Amino acid sequence: MRRIDLMKQPNILFFLADQHRYDCTGYARKYPVSTPNIDAIGREGVCFNNAYAPTPVCAPARQSFLSGRRAEAIGALHNYNFIPTKTLMPEDFHFVKGLKSAGYTTSFVGQWDGSVRPIDEFGFDQVRLGKEYAAYIKEKYPDVKYHNSWFGEHNPIPLEDSRTHWYAARACEQIQMLANSEKPWFLWMDGVDPHLPCRPSSPFFERYKPEDAVIWDGFGDRFIDKPYIHRQQLLNWRLESKTWENWAPTVAAYYSMISQVDDAFGRVIDALKDSGQYDDTLVIYTSDHGDMCGSHGMIDKHYILWDDVIRVPLVMRLPGKIEPGTVCDDFVSNALDLLPTLAEIAGFEVPGNAIGTSLFDTEDRDDCAVCASGGQQFGAFTQRCIRTRTHKYIWNLTDIDELYDLKKDPGELHNLIKRPDHASLVSLMRKKMKAELVRCGDPYAKAGWLARQLDEDVKLV
Repeated sequence: MRRIDLMKQPNILFFLADQHRYDCTGYARKYPVSTPNIDAIGREGVCFNNAYAPTPVCAPARQSFLSGRRAEAIGALHNYNFIPTKTLMPEDFHFVKGLKSAGYTTSFVGQWDGSVRPIDEFGFDQVRLGKEYAAYIKEKYPDVKYHNSWFGEHNPIPLEDSRTHWYAARACEQIQMLANSEKPWFLWMDGVDPHLPCRPSSPFFERYKPEDAVIWDGFGDRFIDKPYIHRQQLLNWRLESKTWENWAPTVAAYYSMISQVDDAFGRVIDALKDSGQYDDTLVIYTSDHGDMCGSHGMIDKHYILWDDVIRVPLVMRLPGKIEPGTVCDDFVSNALDLLPTLAEIAGFEVPGNAIGTSLFDTEDRDDCAVCASGGQQFGAFTQRCIRTRTHKYIWNLTDIDELYDLKKDPGELHNLIKRPDHASLVSLMRKKMKAELVRCGDPYAKAGWLARQLDEDVKLV
């Protein structure tokens, strides 16, 4: 990526979706989902084709965004509102502190999942939280009821009062208010959607029909030589008898919700343009992680480290710093690399425990991604993975490991871990992953006899 020195600190708009898969963007050119506003930011700036979430769980992922550290190094193994766990604390370093030290005004709109501690303790100057929206809807639409549980349906609430567009309206108000500010500003919009259940409003609900849904590469998994928990996941959610015809309406609702999120993002972009701040603002769109949405017959994001849940969209635009039309195929971490990116732009110092690299720096990057999951929902299931351009190795600490040839098997259906002809490849991938986990402070990679599983001379069955 061409690097250009800026004359002044830009404003920063950070738009974080929830459970948006990379392959469900227009620029990915994979599934028939329309995201014109996300794509436009990529065309005017950079599209990242290999952005990976460090962990596919909501609160731990956000703690990585804030701190530049792996959630497991913090001890944030699960969502803190589900199983008691450690979280990032206000006294820890986080990018809000860095931005404030660099002279930025900071704002937040959306659902706070960055810590068990309230957002008020993290130094934001202006905050509009999701509980305000919940109260608004309860008063205005007290009789609205939903009937399809996690699987999605039409939302009778008009688009202007939908969660996506209510949040966007609050962000637009903030942008207009800051238009004449003498200080640079940072605005984090955390939009919650398209997290299941997907309930798009009209006209987005009607945009995609079940017959428009394209079968995922990962659909039809028979779970041969795979961890026990994969098949159990279907039983836990009562999904074992669902066919593609059953899943198609849910997938169509997911497509619709993504397009609705894109429209809300577009309204925020329009507010930047209308206020004359568009070319002075670094715009970032990404997601905390992806969503299964029927792939492998599963729902949500637990007990797996497949690309469905760890590969995410990431686009970024800043005139004078990013050359329009840039396409980056390097492996990047959307969360771990955010803090050093903000530090480079805003002018604050990266703390010593942050492990990422600025997204403006594409030199000397490892040609792989390393991701982690502690599991939750039906019990902990600890996993770590390393993903290269051709293969993925998944270390399952208490069950059979996984190895996939991503060129031949992009859906990660066929586990090759028992193949003798892949033994040397597995040893190399284990060794490389262990080195990265140790560098990042992963507790399991330093746990003596447990970490021996990753040593070259230890064979797993």
